[in-house]
Amino acid sequence: MRTTAELREGFLSYFESKGHLRHPSGSLVPPPEDTSTLFTVAGMQPLQPYFLGLREPPAPRLTTAQKVMRAGGKHNDLDDVGTTARHASFFEMLGNFSFGDYFKDGAIDLAWEFVTERMGFPPERLWTTVFAGDPGLGLGEDETARAGWQRVGVPRERIRAEPRSENFWQAAETGPCGPNSEMFLDRGAEHGCGRSDCGPNCEHCERFLEFWNLVFMEYNLDADGSVVPLPKQNVDTGLGFERTAMLLQGVGSIFEIDNMQGLMRWAEERSGVLYGESERATKAHRVLADHARAATFLIADGVLPLNEGRGYVLRRVIRRAVRFGRQIGLTEFWPLTELVVEQMHTWYPELDATRQQIEQTVRAEEERFSETLVRGERLFEEAAAGGNITGEDAFRLHDTYGFPLELTRE
Repeated sequence: MRTTAELREGFLSYFESKGHLRHPSGSLVPPPEDTSTLFTVAGMQPLQPYFLGLREPPAPRLTTAQKVMRAGGKHNDLDDVGTTARHASFFEMLGNFSFGDYFKDGAIDLAWEFVTERMGFPPERLWTTVFAGDPGLGLGEDETARAGWQRVGVPRERIRAEPRSENFWQAAETGPCGPNSEMFLDRGAEHGCGRSDCGPNCEHCERFLEFWNLVFMEYNLDADGSVVPLPKQNVDTGLGFERTAMLLQGVGSIFEIDNMQGLMRWAEERSGVLYGESERATKAHRVLADHARAATFLIADGVLPLNEGRGYVLRRVIRRAVRFGRQIGLTEFWPLTELVVEQMHTWYPELDATRQQIEQTVRAEEERFSETLVRGERLFEEAAAGGNITGEDAFRLHDTYGFPLELTRE
């Protein structure tokens, strides 16, 4: 198992063989009754009615490859895209879910078998974390999860108890939640800080990379901060697709995995600027690849560029991509979304069905922004001719003419 296609299909097929129903991805746009987030931010979010006992799931065990968007609101990685090797605004989350069926021991057994036998990660390089407990919630350390990891072969010294901030999962301020247990791969001393206390969640290095989060969803978090047991004990797991592919393929960035390479090569060929030849080029190529995926999937799920809400995020995604593309001499961004459709439509048929809408929307927004840039640059030069650009000048350029504040700062 090496390629992203093999990882996705391998994961879903494995859990089908373990009695899970393969369930389609939900939309990036949550249903009207879910106002907790602008976009779908986790694999379990479309399944919340099942976790809350409001609807009967199609099967007690499900497995999915879910589209996720983290841009806007509490879950916002948009401004970090390009600056790190792992941040993306759009990504996929692989998951297995149990609704009142198996619980902690079952989830740990399945995860361990898949990681060690199917993915081939060496057991001696795997670490895990468990919830340390929290007096405010009235919950103690998750000894059941610790015992489960020890039972499958993880030594006690490679199981770390972490506080609520790290190991108690909730999608929003209220709703389903519970203690979680994470799996980490030790990438080796060459990635480490050399400190004696180095381990998962190290603040000084990225030697230990988290790739799978097992959430034991047994509570509902109320508005007053208290937790109430759910009708059933549930399991929600999320395996970061691109991050895990990065580990499987032994590359240093999610932008170097196989299903990103076509996007990166396209931008290199059209711009004449290679990924990695400078810090500026690296950031631009990462932004282009991520934002092409984000824009494509958002439009396929019915989002259009607007001045507020989800539409504003899409507008910002497209315009940010255009701006970074221009930094490396790329004159058009929209053709990159066509490549995303070609790469992903087999798994997400809605892309093929909305292919024309995607192209027309991105082209129109790109043209509007190009006009804004030309007009704004002329006004900027007029203001700059008089000396320093004031805050009032920057605000007028942005508020009246739509000229990005980022460009004024630069």
